[in-house]
Formats: sequence, C-alpha cells, structure tokens
Amino acid sequence: TGDAPAEVRIALIGEDGVGKSSLVMSLLEDEFVDRVPPRVDKVLIPADVTPENVTTSITDYSSKVQDESSLRHEIKSASVLCVVYDVNREETIDKVSTRWLPLIREVHGEDHEHPVILVGNKSDGATNHTDKVLPIMERWPEVETCVECSAKTMKNVSEIFYYAQKAVVCPTRPLYNADEKRLTEKCKKALIRVFKICDRDNDGYLNDQELNEFQKLCFGLPLTSAAIEDVKRVVSDGAPDGIVHDSISLTGFLYLHLLFIERGRHETTWTVLRKFGYNENVKLGEEYLYPRITVPIGCSTELSPEGIQFVSALFEKFDEDRDGCLSPSELANLFSVCPAGSLSKEILAAVETNERGWVTYVGYMAYWHMTTLVNVTQTLDQLAYLGFSVGRGPSSGGARIAGASPSRRSASTKDAIRVTRERKIDLTERGTDRKVFQCLVVGAKDAGKTVFMQSLAGRGMAEVAAMGRRHTPYVVNRITVKDDIKYLLLREVDVLSPQDVLSSAETAADVVCFLYDVSNPESFAFCATVFLKYFYRTKTPCLMVATKVEREEVEQRWETQPIEFCGHHELPKPVRFARSMVGDSSNAVFTQLATMAVYPHLRKVYYLSDSSLLSKISVGAAIAALAGFLVFKNL
Repeated sequence: TGDAPAEVRIALIGEDGVGKSSLVMSLLEDEFVDRVPPRVDKVLIPADVTPENVTTSITDYSSKVQDESSLRHEIKSASVLCVVYDVNREETIDKVSTRWLPLIREVHGEDHEHPVILVGNKSDGATNHTDKVLPIMERWPEVETCVECSAKTMKNVSEIFYYAQKAVVCPTRPLYNADEKRLTEKCKKALIRVFKICDRDNDGYLNDQELNEFQKLCFGLPLTSAAIEDVKRVVSDGAPDGIVHDSISLTGFLYLHLLFIERGRHETTWTVLRKFGYNENVKLGEEYLYPRITVPIGCSTELSPEGIQFVSALFEKFDEDRDGCLSPSELANLFSVCPAGSLSKEILAAVETNERGWVTYVGYMAYWHMTTLVNVTQTLDQLAYLGFSVGRGPSSGGARIAGASPSRRSASTKDAIRVTRERKIDLTERGTDRKVFQCLVVGAKDAGKTVFMQSLAGRGMAEVAAMGRRHTPYVVNRITVKDDIKYLLLREVDVLSPQDVLSSAETAADVVCFLYDVSNPESFAFCATVFLKYFYRTKTPCLMVATKVEREEVEQRWETQPIEFCGHHELPKPVRFARSMVGDSSNAVFTQLATMAVYPHLRKVYYLSDSSLLSKISVGAAIAALAGFLVFKNL
C-alpha cells in the first residue's frame, strides 16, 4: 500500500500579537495560559496521541526573535502552514493576502501544493467572522479551510491541529480542482486504474460482488445488501450513466469519489488510493514500484509461482473471445493501466504470435519470462501497475487471481520474483531448477541470424521479410527438455567484427550458438575468433550451426574447417540449418541448445557425433556415456 507522510510539520505564521504562541500553549496545557513567551520552541507530538496516527511537529514564528531567513526556512520546512490572524483586527486579515500567502508562493513556487489553513484567533464570542476571509479562500486555491478559534476559551483549538494534520495526510488539492469542481486528472487516472483492477470479470462494471470485495479490500468490512443499494441509488441520482445493468459503471465510480470529496470526506478516497499504492502526490511510490531485490553474481531472476499464476490469470481475464490470443485491443486493454501502454511491435517480434500478429498465450508468457530475466525492474513496474500487490498477504503463497481478491494485507511485487541459485552451485550439484535460459547468438553479418532467431518464434521466410528493418535483439519461446517446460531466450550479439568487445552480461550466457554461412568463405572465421577469445576453456556449452546449406558450400578461410575445428575443441559437430527448418519452433537445434543450457556439466557428452542422442538419454545415462567416452579416449 501507499504510505501516508511519516511526519506532519505544522508551522504557525502571521502578524505579531495574533496569538500564535497562545494557541500552541493552550493545546499543550489544555487550558488558556495567560503569560506566554514570544515564541514557543518546537513541539513534537508522538503518533499514538494524534487523530491521524502520525508524528506531528509544531513550530511557531515570531519576528521579535527571528529574522526573515528563519521565517523562509520555517515555511520551506513545513508540510502545512497555518496563517493566523486576529478576527478583531482588519489589518491582520488584510496581511493574509498581501503578505503571507504571496510569501508562501514565493518560497514554494506559484503552483505549489502545500496546504494552507487560515486560523482566525480571538473569536471569543458567538459571532462568526468567516465571511471576511471567504474572498481570500476563493482566490487562493492552496487554502484548504478556515477555522475560527479562541486560545482563551479553548474554542476549536484542537480542531486547528486536526485539520492541519488532515490537510497533509489527506490533502484536497491533489484530488480536486475547486475552480472547475471536478476531479484532477491524476486523481481520475488513479481511480480508473483502481476500477479496472477491481473489475474482475472485465465487463466494464462493478457488480454487487465486485463492489463488496472492493469495500472489504479497502475498509476491512463488507457492505450489507441494503448499503449496496443505497450506494447505487446515490450514484443513480447524481450520474445518469452511473448505473448500468444494476452495476456501477466507471462514470458512477468516479462520481462517487467526487461526491466524497465535495462532502468533505476525501479521507475515504485517500484510503482507497493508498490501498492501491498511491502516495500524497497521487503517484505510485518508489518502494511500491521497485522493492529492493538482491541478485548475487551468478544468479538470475525469474517469475515465482505466484507471479506466473497472476500474469496467467490476467491473460484469461482479458482474452474476451477465449481464442487463446490477445488481439491488439485486448492487449492494449490489459496494459492500459501501465504508463508505457501496450507492448511495442519490437516486443511482439520477439515472441510467438498467430498469423494475424496477435500474441498467443505461449508468446505472452514468454514475454514475461524474458522481461523478468533481462529487465526485472520493468517486470516489477508493470506488475505494480497491474495490481499484483493489491489484495494478497505478503509471502502467503496462496491463490492469486487477477483483479485483486480481498485480503487485509497487501504484498510486494517482489513476491512475484524468485532469485535463482548461483550457477556455480548448479554445476557442482549437477542440476538446476531454473526455467529460463539465455543463448547468445554469434555470427558475421548476413550469416542468417535474424531468420534463425525468428524461427524459434515460428516465423517463416515471408514473415521475416515482411518485418522489414524492424529488429529485436531477443527472441524467446518455450522448449520441452526432458518433459519439463523451459524457456530459451536467444540474444543476438551486436558486434560487427570479432575484435569488438562482448559485455560481461553477454559472456555470462548459458549456451552460445555460432552461426556461419557455408557459402561465404569468411563467415566461419568470425565464429572461430569469438569462440577462442571468449569461450575457449570455459564451462559454457557452445554449438556451431551451418546456415544457407542449400547453397554451394565453399572452403572456409581458417586454419581448419568447421568439422575439424569442432573436433579439436571437443565441440559437437556443426548442425546444418536448412531452409526447410525455417519457421519451425520445434526444430531439434533449439531443443539441443536448451538441453545444453540445462545440463552444462555434460558438455563433453555433446561432443558425441549423434546429437539426437541428447533427446533420448536420461541424465544418469548421459553421465555413464560421458564416463564411457572418457575411457574410450584413454585407450
């Protein structure tokens, strides 16, 4: 949830003699104090004795003991400013608009959102003087309210500080445009996100069950049937389009919150917004969006079971026609609550889509697995906006449905992420529970990298040609390895020559695929040079793939030819990638790369000439084969 301010800093400012210090002393002593100092030292009130349960500090200003710079510092440091005037002295009322409010703007800026409360002190009798400051309140939108009080009779003294706290904890200005009598754009946008998350069946309305779950989620108590009907009646009376099919529409939901605010119950709207992660500026806070996750060297990030369940349920929620794909409008609707919007064409080119370019369920899940591996911050950001953190207790491990099922506590998006075991330990233990593996694709220009990579997403030559210059360095899809679903992420190396430097992230891949064009005599040299520079004598499995094998094969300009090179370095012999294999995501070469990534400790086994053996042998048999192979070598 979004957090309220940790501390409310109240500053009392105004002309000398208006009773600022007397108000503070009356609050502290709970009675009028006849003799007070020119200025009361800073007062700190613990959270547990304040109505809003927030630590509160109160500072008092006096020109007798402070200069102009001290005054400006007090104004700058305050989270709410109480401008005090004497209801019986016209000149102190005039100074509110001629000196104090302009000074506050001078310090905080013309468009500041620091709340201001006008405090009319020395209102000892029954006469109300607020009509004198109403024009000021209308002209200066930062003025939240006006309170008339008396330090002498204790009239409304505690109310001043209550309203001051409330103005900070539940400010009106971020939510409501008083001049135009409407919700602010950022408040409206936030409430639209809340509505969409709570609309569990994605029909555009909140039915009685969804409304009740929303109530329990935000306020901890269910609504009775009578209360639900009362809410709908209020909405129907004020917003003709607010009730549709006996359910609350988005228009009705927004109207309901406008009504709360206009009736002075904006704390209700703030309770909702904070439950959904918003801070006092109606923005999702940094801690809500990006909880701290430590990823040690050699480890990676993947979706946890809860994360997989959540994004999978989102697909089902927004796949309105139940065709197993998300159309552009369905995809845009799913990501409509995220600032970046829907997935870009470059992202869609990295995953499986149908013949119309609509992302399939497999492609959609592959997107999440890819993003979590290569940019976990983006995953956290998107999951936060999509509502993962709403309505589930932290680390509960329980069922999680898209659309915020009710719960008293909220989780963190880091519950959707798991940090894998270090790869060194996997090698030592000869096993891994990882699901996503990265394959580096290396090759000279025109070696066929794009066609090869797009084949993993099931795209043929015509589809690749239609993509034009649109290029993505990643392609990802799921692969079955020993009856387990894994995800293979192909990552193209962006180097123009073998002398270019690979980054540590690139060299840390789980497996490397070298592509060379059999019809280009210079092509293999690129692969051989990069292999010897970065991967020779490492534990990273490597595979050479010969492309464009339909063309006439030429001798490669290198010390040895590809087959001999692989034999010398104990690499599997080159796999031939033919045109007939293009567009086949189930191609054996992808299974071989995935298997090599999952079982890197068996890399010498892959040197066996029968590469199809990989899909047949068990891990135990592979180890036995390795032992037999080593015995054979020593004969």
